[in-house]
Amino acid sequence: MAILLAIFISIVITVTPAMAAPPDVMTIMNQMKELFEPLRPSTSKLVITTEHKGERAQFTAVQARKKFPDGKRMLTVMLEPDATRGFALLAWEPDKKPTVLWVYMPALRRVLELRTVETYEGFFGTEFTYADLGFIALHERYRLVGEEELTGRHAYKVEEQAPQEQSYYSRIITWIATDSMLPLQRDYFDRAGRLWKTELFEASVIDGAPTPVRILMKDIQRQSSTELNVISVDNNVEIPDDVFKPELLREVVNCPLWLKYCPIPPKKK
Repeated sequence: MAILLAIFISIVITVTPAMAAPPDVMTIMNQMKELFEPLRPSTSKLVITTEHKGERAQFTAVQARKKFPDGKRMLTVMLEPDATRGFALLAWEPDKKPTVLWVYMPALRRVLELRTVETYEGFFGTEFTYADLGFIALHERYRLVGEEELTGRHAYKVEEQAPQEQSYYSRIITWIATDSMLPLQRDYFDRAGRLWKTELFEASVIDGAPTPVRILMKDIQRQSSTELNVISVDNNVEIPDDVFKPELLREVVNCPLWLKYCPIPPKKK
């Protein structure tokens, strides 16, 4: 009898974790966002490569992140080629409020706040939009479809009904790895329900934490793609608060912070 009881207990212990219910969908999305957008200050170098109909273009940019009392801020500054140098995109995510985006366009010498529709315009002709280079905007319209294998990884499959203001997409499907809680793939569907874009993610362990280092956005309908590679990351770096002020975006390309990422000293205006 004791042997049978021990076998029964062993089976229960083995099977129970597998039968455990997955986290609710908002817990999954919040954990993914927290890992994808860490709060620690950091700077990184980005290389963005886009290809369309045999034509290829490459851009070099730097990115800085920092948490403020009024929310998170993220800055992307273009360094190369010269035609794009000085362009800056600043994203501010106030606590529990929608993200605000500002851009500085050197050709116009103006800082502009982007409105909802403008945030979904293409970034320098790439498959990434301005919104894609900002923060993940969470809302309440998610549904956990289930769990399945994707490229050899066990993942949560989450369906998102895009809010009305995101008029470009009818829905988005995201696969999130159950072990790392980082996204593996995201499929975007147009207003007619057709697959429009597929976004693929790769991560590496940096400073003990899994960090996205490659993002590939493929436009299925246009048959083009853009790849964003994180070349280097510097965590817990001291970043001046002024770097994240919209009114100072005109001069942010000249910040000495970027010198370690670019062999050519910033040009003076």
